[in-house]
Amino acid sequence: MKAWRGRGALLLLAGLLAGAQAQAEEKRERHGWDITVEANTDFPLSVGGRLGIESPWRLRLSTSLGYLPEAYVRLVNDAAVELGAYGRNEADLIEESLKNSLVWRTHVGWRPFPRAGFYLEGGYGLVALGGDTNAEEVLVTLTGVSPPIGESVLDRVYRVRSVLHMLDVELGWRWGLGAGWTARTAVGAAFTLDSNSRIEPQFVPEVPVLVTGFARLAEGYLDRTFERYVHLPVLSFSLGYAF
Repeated sequence: MKAWRGRGALLLLAGLLAGAQAQAEEKRERHGWDITVEANTDFPLSVGGRLGIESPWRLRLSTSLGYLPEAYVRLVNDAAVELGAYGRNEADLIEESLKNSLVWRTHVGWRPFPRAGFYLEGGYGLVALGGDTNAEEVLVTLTGVSPPIGESVLDRVYRVRSVLHMLDVELGWRWGLGAGWTARTAVGAAFTLDSNSRIEPQFVPEVPVLVTGFARLAEGYLDRTFERYVHLPVLSFSLGYAF
C-alpha cells in the first residue's frame, strides 16, 4: 500500500509539472513574446541576475550580469590541481586574479520544440578582472618574472587589471512552475579566446624603463596563463518570473 501511495504521489507531481509547463506554453502562445527575469548562478563563473527574451518563433536572447565568488575559483583550482591539469603556482595566480571579478554574458539561441523546454544557446562572455593592488614581491612569486634590478623605490606596488573575452555554449531546459514562476538548469562551457592584462605601477619609478619592462613581461605571463588554462565547464541554475 505504501509503495502504491509513493507511486501515486510521483504521478501527481509529474502531472502538476506537466500542467504548469502546458500553462506556460499557452501563455507564451497568447501574447507571442516571453520575458523572464531570473536569479541565476553559472557555476563556476558567476552569481547574479539574468534577463531572457523569447520570440514567437522560439528564438532566444539572454543577458546576465554577476560576480565570480572566490569560493568558486578555489573549488575549480583544487580539482584541477588534483587532476593534474595545472600546477599549484598556476592555480594561485588564477585564484588571485579571478576572484570577485565582474562577469557579463550575452547569448542567442533557439528552443526547437514548441511543447518542450529544451533550448540551445551560444554567445559571448566578458570577465573583467581585478583592479586590485599587489606588492611587487607577490607578482614576482605568481609570475616568476624577475623584479626590476636597479629600482630603489621601496614598497613598490602595482595595480593589476585584466579582461577576458570568452566563447560560451549552453544546452538547457526551462520549466513552468505555475503563476508565472519558472525554473531553469543548463550545462555548457566557456572558453577563453583572448586576454588583455594591464599592470601599472602605483609609485613614481626612478628607472621607468626597468619598471615598464617588468610590467610588460608580467602582463604577458598573465595573458598566456588565462588563455591556456581558463576553459571551464559551466552548470547553471535559475529561478525566475515570466511576464
